[in-house]
Amino acid sequence: MSTSAWMVATGARTPLGLDSQASAAAVRAAISAVTKHPFMVDQEGDAVSNAMDSLFASELTGPARMLALALGALQELSAALATVAGGRLALPVYLALPERRPGFTQEDAQAVHAGLLAAGGMSFDISQVFSLPQGHAAGLAALHKASENIRSGALDTCIVGGVDTYLHADTIEWLDANRQLAGTVSRGGFVPGEGAGFCLLMSDAACRRSGLGASVRVAAAATGREIKLIKTEDVCLGLGLTQVVRDALIAPSGGALRVDNIICDINAERYRGEEWGFVCLRLSQHFTDPTAYLSPADCWGDMGAASGPLFAMLACQAAARGYAAGPRTLLWASSEGGLRSAVLLEATVAA
Repeated sequence: MSTSAWMVATGARTPLGLDSQASAAAVRAAISAVTKHPFMVDQEGDAVSNAMDSLFASELTGPARMLALALGALQELSAALATVAGGRLALPVYLALPERRPGFTQEDAQAVHAGLLAAGGMSFDISQVFSLPQGHAAGLAALHKASENIRSGALDTCIVGGVDTYLHADTIEWLDANRQLAGTVSRGGFVPGEGAGFCLLMSDAACRRSGLGASVRVAAAATGREIKLIKTEDVCLGLGLTQVVRDALIAPSGGALRVDNIICDINAERYRGEEWGFVCLRLSQHFTDPTAYLSPADCWGDMGAASGPLFAMLACQAAARGYAAGPRTLLWASSEGGLRSAVLLEATVAA
């Protein structure tokens, strides 16, 4: 017998706030954390626009900075689990990480993985870490996998999260060389950001045992691939993203659902905006307004691999505080390597 996968709690650390409530409130108010980096410059000699965690020293980089971001967000989940019924939990973590790039190597991914597994000082234990180093869409792909395992009964409680920072000299230089930085060099660049987000998922039975309430469930999710990639001469017509969005919207009922809210990783890059445009042309009937999407990169910069879990946090905050346009929220994200993921969340009440 299948069960639902419920989002019971979230944790966030972003340039806008040290927890979910502050970060979501700032995004809702359209507050921007974009500033100029204290010493990094682009090829024109201009200070790089970025959105950074102001409490960390600029010199803290690489896996150490990612781990600090991740542990900061996990403290919020730790607080939520401190009073859970049934005692201390040992939970697996599905962790989204960046794709390989200058400034983030396989060894860096292993260091973050090991650091998280060894982390202490929380009200729960981390039993396993399953890393997905696949960039923007990895967090939603992790949410897809985790929710499937909960629905099948293979798991009853787990954590899904993601962490990323573009603020490494080699990464910034690489983005600059590819004309992806916001500024005078490119009309379609983005603001590099950094942050971490985590979601606590539970089955119906686990919610009852723990005494933790829930109002947002993972109604459906889908993962696929796009073969027409950014930084190539191929023209992307959004076929990969269209398929995963279609699968996420049709799977729950076998028919046409209408989505009230959209949260996505559009970040001012032309490639991403055009990709969504093609999806809108094909699937507009599924949305109250397919152009009324929320792209929080405008506020906290591009969050990379942390995007999906942070989008889920925003949806949970909107549902809890009553300002969502309706009960259904579509989250979607696109990775440079071709991974495409979509998750449909539905605000309701746990049984």
